[in-house]
Amino acid sequence: MWDFINGIFATYHGTTYSLQDFVTAFNPTDPDFTKTLIVAGLTFAIGFIEYIYSFILINREGSSPYNIMMHSYYFAIDSMGIFVFATASHAVGGLWVFTFASLAEVVWTLFEVYNLIKCVYVERQEIWGDITTADAWWRICGWIIVMVGTVNLFRVFMNDPAMFKWYIFTNILMGIMPGLYWEKRNTRIGASWGLAIVILIGTVNSFLPTNMWAAVSPYFSFSNNPWFYVIGVIAIFFSCRNLWVLKKLPPKPKTLSNGKKSIW
Repeated sequence: MWDFINGIFATYHGTTYSLQDFVTAFNPTDPDFTKTLIVAGLTFAIGFIEYIYSFILINREGSSPYNIMMHSYYFAIDSMGIFVFATASHAVGGLWVFTFASLAEVVWTLFEVYNLIKCVYVERQEIWGDITTADAWWRICGWIIVMVGTVNLFRVFMNDPAMFKWYIFTNILMGIMPGLYWEKRNTRIGASWGLAIVILIGTVNSFLPTNMWAAVSPYFSFSNNPWFYVIGVIAIFFSCRNLWVLKKLPPKPKTLSNGKKSIW
């Protein structure tokens, strides 16, 4: 009994992953290189699609599928990722996947900047009520400062050299938070069946035994890190729940008051 309890709550199977794990996993000579590359490519692609939906919905329907806390959190993660992946690439002699990830983070950060701008000039009253644009910018800056500080502190606390531990939280939040936000707003405006399906696929992809994290390092295997998969089950449940939330919300009109067609 105590062996079981210690294995779940009191035993840490290794301290962390290492940058060398990436060097090995993304070396073309590694026997699992092709599989790892496909899984990583799918994970990156889904992340891009989830944010492409965000700026399409804000432009078409005047409402984002994600709340201000998610936007500021993702801005902190992605903007810091530019530097973290660049320094990781330098540390291992220029690994291509770190260089690519650093450049990809530039794009993701620009996505976030765009969404934050829209929070001020399109969603300001919906988010904060009757405040000025200057006050909205101060609030956004406040959230960004909090999130950047928190992300970097916990990167150190978690011994997370390539933000790999932090990045799984981006997928956990993506699975859980949007549906709760849509439910709170009580409208399908700013939400989408297509996005909900993409989120579900992305969440499942993140927690299959063949997920990108486990493909890179044994630290993320089920035997070494069962809680990784416990939270995965929870996130998948909520990503399924997103579909139920959309189903019970009132349908949005095919043509909106601004004359634009709504997104399915």
